[in-house]
Amino acid sequence: MTGSGLLAKRPRLREDLIFSRPLQRGPDTVYLVKDRRSGRAFEIAPREQFLLRRLDGARSLAEVGAEYAAEYGRRLGDQHWTRLLWLLHERDLLSAHPAGPATALGGGGGERAAAGPVRPGALGWWARRLRRLLHPAVSALLALLVVALLVVVGLRFGPLWQAARPAFGDPVCLVALALLAWFGAALHEFAHALVAVHFGATVKRINLITLTCKIEDYLYLPRRSQQVMIAAAGGVANGLVLLLVGAALAAVPGAFADRLFSAYVLVGAAQTLINVIPLPPLDGYKIVSHLLGLLNLAPESRRYLTTAPRRLLRRPGPRYPRRTAVCLGLFAVWWLLAIAAVAGVVIFFVGALLQPVFGALAHILPAAIVGLTIAGWLARPRRERPADRMPSQPLHQDNQ
Repeated sequence: MTGSGLLAKRPRLREDLIFSRPLQRGPDTVYLVKDRRSGRAFEIAPREQFLLRRLDGARSLAEVGAEYAAEYGRRLGDQHWTRLLWLLHERDLLSAHPAGPATALGGGGGERAAAGPVRPGALGWWARRLRRLLHPAVSALLALLVVALLVVVGLRFGPLWQAARPAFGDPVCLVALALLAWFGAALHEFAHALVAVHFGATVKRINLITLTCKIEDYLYLPRRSQQVMIAAAGGVANGLVLLLVGAALAAVPGAFADRLFSAYVLVGAAQTLINVIPLPPLDGYKIVSHLLGLLNLAPESRRYLTTAPRRLLRRPGPRYPRRTAVCLGLFAVWWLLAIAAVAGVVIFFVGALLQPVFGALAHILPAAIVGLTIAGWLARPRRERPADRMPSQPLHQDNQ
């Protein structure tokens, strides 16, 4: 096909594709685009995103190319367009029907919005009834209330522990504590799913018996605050359960209720706090990742740490934006401190158990095992990325 014939074409992406906002994966800014029909996701660079969002059936390739040249100072040749269209066709991302007056996007930014929120079944019913509680301002107030409650529990830890100690030796109290902990965990998963449905993400699976919840598409929500709220919903729900159940038990007279109340306050507070620790795969890690807008925060921070000597020696390597470098560096330090703290606790307690047998050498064996475990974990092969990378080299070359 001649260049003029190719550039006169007006290809259009399928309407059911969804795009993420710009995200940072290590030193690179990327976008995610997902085919909701097949569930397959692709990772694309900003220049590719610039082109794809303008393939709306209203603009010709010549018009899109002129906008690209004005933005990046480079003009794409016929081989670049041929390569791009072939990739889109191969991945079944192009619409088979031309854009009509109702579907062609007007001359503005060429942006394609994700489908509106679908709220089927029980989750949709609850999302509609509780939509006022799911407003960001109300959710922030509830989160502050939970934080205040945890501070009070921390200040009262001594008296609560003294009152709760008998409960941990009472079988009836232990069964009641287990049921209350399961109830809190079930509401934790339900809260994640509820907030996700409220914002239009897809809840693929939720099981309140096995305490599993799989949410899709929430990386493609338009606002960072929505992603943070989905990740934080479970911890806030745990805190509210702690508040309500604790208040109910406090209102019941009797020594058994007092013991159970004190024990559950400590268990519920621990349940809430553990979930917000910023380490994978806990919710706190996801909250921090979304707040920073960083993909694969933990592995990328380790990558940043391992490439630091190369950068100090001014050898070729990935160049990180300053903000990204600071975030990855701080998380890497936190990760190292957390690993060191856990390793130290394990070595101390296991060494204390082995001391009657090995004496002064009791801590050497657990230290060696922990060291080898950490070294093997660090040396394991990196997992494949969840999103396929669309080859971008043809779009980054100058038209000679």
